[in-house]
Amino acid sequence: MSKKDMNISGKFVNLREITVEDAQFVLSLRCNDKKSKFLHKTEYDISLQEDYIKKYKTLDNEYYFIIENKSHKPLGTIRIYDITEDSFTGGSWLMIDGAEPWEVIEGESLMKKFGFITLGFNKCVFDVRKENKKVVRYHKLTGAKIVGENDIDYFFECYKDDYLTNIKKFLPYD
Repeated sequence: MSKKDMNISGKFVNLREITVEDAQFVLSLRCNDKKSKFLHKTEYDISLQEDYIKKYKTLDNEYYFIIENKSHKPLGTIRIYDITEDSFTGGSWLMIDGAEPWEVIEGESLMKKFGFITLGFNKCVFDVRKENKKVVRYHKLTGAKIVGENDIDYFFECYKDDYLTNIKKFLPYD
């Protein structure tokens, strides 16, 4: 799928491909002490972030989205990366303070539906910090299973059928 054609619409939010103009917004999330507590650290440097986005634009095996509301206000970020022949990794899921719960859930759901339905994968893999208990619980409720762990992370797998069945608990219209 051509990246320039990527605009994914949900009931409450849209996913659109990231642009260089989003660098400041990304850094406002990734360098926020509260929000980045469970992430790899990011240096607050606009030119480095712009370079990262420019490099991303040259890749054909990664998808980086801005989650925005229906008025096109940026609410968060989410990515698909580490694509293999049978799976993808979902991550970089960060949302602004004040985003409504259904916007948060739908943003993540649209990313997985894109990976499962549009790209045709059967498995999503990702890791979550053990201390991030709310997100660990959410992923378990949406059908993901812990398949490993280290000192700080749980490693999850989520299969398409389990996810599409369980997400209806959160997004019954989907």
